[in-house]
Amino acid sequence: MEGMNSLLTGIGQILHIVLNVYLWIIIIGALISWVNPDPFNPIVRFLRKVTDPLFFWLRRHMPLVMGGIDISPVIAIALIVFIDNTLVPTLIEQGNLIANILIGAGQSIILILNFYLTIVIIAAVVSFVNPSPYNPIVRILSAFTEPLFSWFRRRLPLVVGNIDLSPALVIVIILIINSLVSRTLIQLGYTLKIKGGL
Repeated sequence: MEGMNSLLTGIGQILHIVLNVYLWIIIIGALISWVNPDPFNPIVRFLRKVTDPLFFWLRRHMPLVMGGIDISPVIAIALIVFIDNTLVPTLIEQGNLIANILIGAGQSIILILNFYLTIVIIAAVVSFVNPSPYNPIVRILSAFTEPLFSWFRRRLPLVVGNIDLSPALVIVIILIINSLVSRTLIQLGYTLKIKGGL
């Protein structure tokens, strides 16, 4: 029995290392893709060969293109964070599956919300300098944020003078969701572990 426990712990630790290496490959690949790299560069080809199968699988199962922007790397990162916070601890602890699922789900939601929060903050700051609407970065920010901003503007009086308060409202909503939903899931997971897990 002791040997089986050691084996599962070892598998969990190896899986944790593999997932973290793959996570960094996705992040590096996503960052490099923003500069339109040479597709024949061996590093670029390696990154695409390693990450494209996961991206294609995700795109087949959910709509991951928003305003012409592919967000499959973000979802892939959230999925890896979920697996790393669910499967790895379950193997190492030899149990606590439900508790670890709650913790993993909470961590993944926090990651996605924080990513979107960063985009909203950048979009709000950039809007103060009247950027060119043809700038590619401005277009990416607008594709991510404008649908949500305009949805709130149609329903609430969020433009005071020349100041649009919709980004501030979205930021507050994201912070509330992060606090209430995500942290509640994580806290519930840890509480289950303290009580013996499931």
